[in-house]
Amino acid sequence: MPAPVNVAAHLARLAAADPDRPAVHVPRRGVNARRPDADEYATLTFAQLHAASDAIAHGLTAAGIVRGTRTAVMVPPGVDFFTLTFALFKVGAVPVLIDPGMGVRNLGTCLAEAEPAAFIGVMKANLARKLLGWGKRTVRTTVNVGRWRWLCGHTLAGLRDTGLSRGPFPVPDVAAGETAAVLFTSGSTGVAKGVVYTHGVFAAQVELLKATYRIEPGEVDLCTFPLFALFGPALGMTCVVPDMDATRPADIDPAKAVAQMKRFGVTNLFGSPAVIRRLGDWAVTNPTKLDTLRRVISAGAPASVDALERFSTLLPPGVEVFTPYGATEALPVANVGSREILGETQHLTAQGKGVCVGRPVAGVTVAVIPISDGPLSTWDESLCLPPREVGEFVVRGPVVTKAYFGRPDATRLAKIADPATGDVLHRMGDVGYLDDRGRLWYCGRKSHRVETPDGTLYTEMVEAIFNAVPAVSRTALVGVARGGTTYPVVCVEIPPRPLLERFRAEPWGPVVAALRERGRRHDHTRAVATFLKHPGFPVDVRHNSKIFREKLAVWADRKLGPDWNPGAGSQGRPSLGLKGGAK
Repeated sequence: MPAPVNVAAHLARLAAADPDRPAVHVPRRGVNARRPDADEYATLTFAQLHAASDAIAHGLTAAGIVRGTRTAVMVPPGVDFFTLTFALFKVGAVPVLIDPGMGVRNLGTCLAEAEPAAFIGVMKANLARKLLGWGKRTVRTTVNVGRWRWLCGHTLAGLRDTGLSRGPFPVPDVAAGETAAVLFTSGSTGVAKGVVYTHGVFAAQVELLKATYRIEPGEVDLCTFPLFALFGPALGMTCVVPDMDATRPADIDPAKAVAQMKRFGVTNLFGSPAVIRRLGDWAVTNPTKLDTLRRVISAGAPASVDALERFSTLLPPGVEVFTPYGATEALPVANVGSREILGETQHLTAQGKGVCVGRPVAGVTVAVIPISDGPLSTWDESLCLPPREVGEFVVRGPVVTKAYFGRPDATRLAKIADPATGDVLHRMGDVGYLDDRGRLWYCGRKSHRVETPDGTLYTEMVEAIFNAVPAVSRTALVGVARGGTTYPVVCVEIPPRPLLERFRAEPWGPVVAALRERGRRHDHTRAVATFLKHPGFPVDVRHNSKIFREKLAVWADRKLGPDWNPGAGSQGRPSLGLKGGAK
């Protein structure tokens, strides 16, 4: 008999096998880093989480939220988030999950596009829904997660009370191809799109994560990314909810996070590069060891070498930081550890060879095809480029989603059908190459490439050169057009200075001189001559790590002004040290 594909089936299994083990710990108030043992937590065992989600599932059904009902969920991480989400999976409803930090206008656009029939949120979300008209055309059932109904038809507590006496909820036997959820992308490289997740994709992700990272039942997870928190109970891990604003991971309080990890014996930490950077910076002046950690997983953008080195001082011997490669549309795709990065690949990255994101995980294959901006309707093996030639990554495997919700044009651009196998392949929108050892090297987003008279430049290959200048925090390559020609411009972020020094004029001239000298040492950056100081790069709301280069390009264009004369600037066509380039 095949294993059930509904994620909720994992919870039922764990509740039967280990009913008294904690499933979720949520701080009732803020964490006191100095006295973490005195903090109070709301804790649910696996049996309690299973029973509470059963009761809510009965209540959802009574309220009209049934199998296939698209339901917008705007609830922060906590007990209600876990019980509600598993209840929706048990019902067979379709949760619609959107990052609340993307802004009011974008949230409204995403909700209108998803056409939810139900809306479940905290008071603030329901107030915004009412005032701004979110989902007014399609939403028929509303639920407030709070004490009162607040302009809603139901409260979550009321739905739970409705189902308390009805016993176990009969979980439907869903098909692998049935829609399980709609998860919106962060919109870091364009408009946010709803990715259709099937139950089969969720099930495949659980198995791949378990196998890739050797996650065992009984582990404890501190998850700073809410969507990944859903996998915790499914993987048999106890989830500790961190004391932080989930929409601003870069503002995590390292002392509180470390206190929670030590109190609960956390074995697994999932965090964006912004979280890794914050914890690593804190460790410089607060040396300690997180002795219970078995692994750290950082995703969302490449983590810097400096951040990995500083963070690694917190880890016990033999433990490393894994930086999986993937996207909302396909995750995980590839994996690499900090031992390989710090011991080998960082040196090639510093030479402008791109960022190594590892080898494809088991069951997933990655091909590199010529760069193009139009659709490719049918897969053909002849599209594949040889190793070391830069092109676009294309992914095949059980974790690949097949469509965007309500966006057929975006689906045509991102998906390729293979008539020989029936598979749907996903175009990652990322450019890079495969080396002779089968490793993927990420060179940047396809939409961020800069096509200049001297050749095509890729962000990760160019920025790594200039990031090595000591006075620089990070850089971002953009293109600025003048007279029908695009010229490369590098935006430069300077590290924040102590308060008293901010009032003195910053010596920008020597920084520019150092940047130009650095650029002249490498063929592919020799033609870059324009550098602009920026006060602080705009980044994505999900991970606080991906740079919004589209916004920086507009800023650079305005900063330079219409009379800017880039000059000749051409010193020969750049060589990337690789074959090919943009086709």
